[in-house]
Amino acid sequence: MGENNFQPIAPLLAFLIPVAPRRAKFKWELACRLLHQTLKSIQNSADGNFCVVVVGNEPPDFDVALDSRFCFVSVPPPPAHPPPAIAGVLDKLAKITAAWNHTKAKWNPRYVMKLDADDLISSKLVGWLAQNSGAPGYLISQGWLWRMNLRPVLQRTETLDRICGSCLISRSDLVEKTGPFRTETEGVVLSEANANFAKADQYSLIPGSATSTLLANDSHQRYAAQFAYLGHQLTAVPFPAVVYRMGNADSISGAKWHIHSLRMLLGAVRRMRPITPGVRREFMLEAR
Repeated sequence: MGENNFQPIAPLLAFLIPVAPRRAKFKWELACRLLHQTLKSIQNSADGNFCVVVVGNEPPDFDVALDSRFCFVSVPPPPAHPPPAIAGVLDKLAKITAAWNHTKAKWNPRYVMKLDADDLISSKLVGWLAQNSGAPGYLISQGWLWRMNLRPVLQRTETLDRICGSCLISRSDLVEKTGPFRTETEGVVLSEANANFAKADQYSLIPGSATSTLLANDSHQRYAAQFAYLGHQLTAVPFPAVVYRMGNADSISGAKWHIHSLRMLLGAVRRMRPITPGVRREFMLEAR
């Protein structure tokens, strides 16, 4: 939709997409197919004022450069770093940093969004940002959960930021600002008291956290607290802007559907909606 509206110089929004290495994927072909769907959902944006940088150790099995706004950046494989879960997060953050350095040098966008390689965005997001830009950052708490074993339906959520990292748009002059943002998610060893604090409070900054940039951390539940630390407040995106895939066998996030009570099950069912043609077009959902 926005393919003829290229604005490669100083675009409004840059999407930074890290790709896990082939050796970390159970099904590389599936990972490539999901990434291609992610890129097509971005290309489908009604407003074409964006750029996209995909970063990986090896290119996927298709040409990432769907048009001049898309590019692939290759980085060397990370060193071994046990345990594997932390290694995966650190690899992801290193790739996001590499993507940002490339993006800053090539395009110098006004805003930045980290996007997982299998999530999908609304065709309305870039245009909405163009009409509402100026805030330091935007939090996407409204979205859709797409469970791979329930393909015909989506589940509405108003707490996307609790479970999905594809939930923040940051003004580019803030992404290199630093603070106590790096937690045990990124391998920081906390004291028992601070670890207990982290479990009890999932939204505040954690005492004992290490210093990192706003961009290079994966504590998405704490984004509002991070912005507050820097003296800013996040603005809410007022519509479901992201589809978060769940139950993808090849995802490194390991997100699963945990139903702890009948009430939770009934609540999830009430939020489910059939995938309409309009929603399918908005997010470029695959036909099957």
